[in-house]
Amino acid sequence: MFVKRFSVKEDNEIVDLYLNRDENAVTETENKYKNFIFSVCNGILRQKQDSEECVNTVYQKIWESIPPERPDDLKAFIARIARTTAIDCFRSNNRQKRNAGVIDSLDDYADFLAADYSVEDEIDANDLANLLNGFLKGLPDRDRVCFVKRYYFNCSYREIEKQTHIPRSTVYTILEKVKKELKEKLSKEGYLS
Repeated sequence: MFVKRFSVKEDNEIVDLYLNRDENAVTETENKYKNFIFSVCNGILRQKQDSEECVNTVYQKIWESIPPERPDDLKAFIARIARTTAIDCFRSNNRQKRNAGVIDSLDDYADFLAADYSVEDEIDANDLANLLNGFLKGLPDRDRVCFVKRYYFNCSYREIEKQTHIPRSTVYTILEKVKKELKEKLSKEGYLS
């Protein structure tokens, strides 16, 4: 039996296709990242049909974003687009009937940040992003993976347990410890009053 094999392009080759406005860029992105994009969207939306529609929107947004952007890390770039697209879809679908599940999860750490966000705060956003990235890089791998899965990809404790093989009670303990450390770091740096 003959099995047709296709080669998955490297990320920089896919980005070059986008920059050259080659429509194969979308096909190559789908070949390499379709399941990843779906899992990011479904982690937030929790509905297969909405997530599948969101995936198509993500492809369109990637096409519209490259150029002018040239991402250094295509997977992270795609994750950001998929996440924001899914959150926008969630908010749109639930404008009338606020489903607290995702909003509460995303807000678990938002209370660390100042509630009043002004134009002046926008100037500090880059510094805050650098602070958070540095904080995350300083965490042990296990803690960082749990934190990102919970607060970036909106995975439940049960999903984190299944994906990482870390007992749920340990995941909970890790996340409580990391949130406390993050709160202390933000307070020390003047982001909390």
